[in-house]
Amino acid sequence: MKNKLIIFSILMISLFSCSKNSFKVNVNMENANGRTAYIQKIIDNETVNIDSIVIENNLFTFDVKGNKNNDILHLHINGWRRSLPFIADNNDVNISGDFNAYNKVRIEASETQNILDNFNQKFNSATNDDQRKLLITDFIKGNTESVLSPYLLYRYKWAFDLNELKSAVSYFPASFNTGYLSKVNEYIELLERSEVGKPYIDFTLNNIEDQEVSLSSIVNDNKLVMVDFWASWCPDCRVENPNVVSVYQDYKDKGLEIISVSLDTDKNAWTKGIKEDSLFWNNHVSALKGWNCPAAAEYGVAFIPQNVLINADGIIVAKNLNGEDLRTFVSRYFR
Repeated sequence: MKNKLIIFSILMISLFSCSKNSFKVNVNMENANGRTAYIQKIIDNETVNIDSIVIENNLFTFDVKGNKNNDILHLHINGWRRSLPFIADNNDVNISGDFNAYNKVRIEASETQNILDNFNQKFNSATNDDQRKLLITDFIKGNTESVLSPYLLYRYKWAFDLNELKSAVSYFPASFNTGYLSKVNEYIELLERSEVGKPYIDFTLNNIEDQEVSLSSIVNDNKLVMVDFWASWCPDCRVENPNVVSVYQDYKDKGLEIISVSLDTDKNAWTKGIKEDSLFWNNHVSALKGWNCPAAAEYGVAFIPQNVLINADGIIVAKNLNGEDLRTFVSRYFR
């Protein structure tokens, strides 16, 4: 009898443990019928699909198991430019909204999710990058072993320069490691490889005619090459484009060339944006994979518009110049 009670107790403990590490993700997403949805997780520094489903009647449910470390998960639906992060703490999650209104999707999840939502509200209310960086660094200092801290640092990495990122990473204990902390460290390595003064990183992408174009073929034939990362859906890019066109018009005969790398996913939108903004140079390339563009990854592109300027010796001589700063640099270069 005693042995039976022990076995029964072990079974109950096992069942309880399984239930704590299993939960449902219930989604009601309007205008998503027929699309494929994925639950994703960062594993070994890569985004991995751990489950998928074809959406019917805009309703679907994932049964998620084995999330022992309460890691940040992501919901991705084909057609979204980015996935939707959430934290379950091994409790059921309810997500609802409209596929066409990503920023208004609602998440009902854990207390940790509430902390994340509250932080994002404060971050979005900040009026400048200094305020944003202070919010993130203060949060990290007070939560050095929270899965949220490396996630926030990675999500908002664009607000930090290289040295600031290194400083923020130093707050984490040496023993602490998550998928997002690994991604932050990988991003730091990418920035170090593409610093001013370093040799350029070659890449090859297809142009509008689906012909391969390499960066090296352009660098070898010009005195100054600007790699311009942009997208037709990016408002800031479209605002900056007239300035880029003006600089190119004034200095193309002196040896300035531009290769525009689009982070579009829709070819028609990409080509339409080129025509509308009169981007009349010849070199336009894209992987048509949005933020998953391999060239953008090589240069650690975390925001757009962004650019890299390369001299005739293949050395990066400037980065991320716009407006009058771009014109001033180019004019001095060709003196």
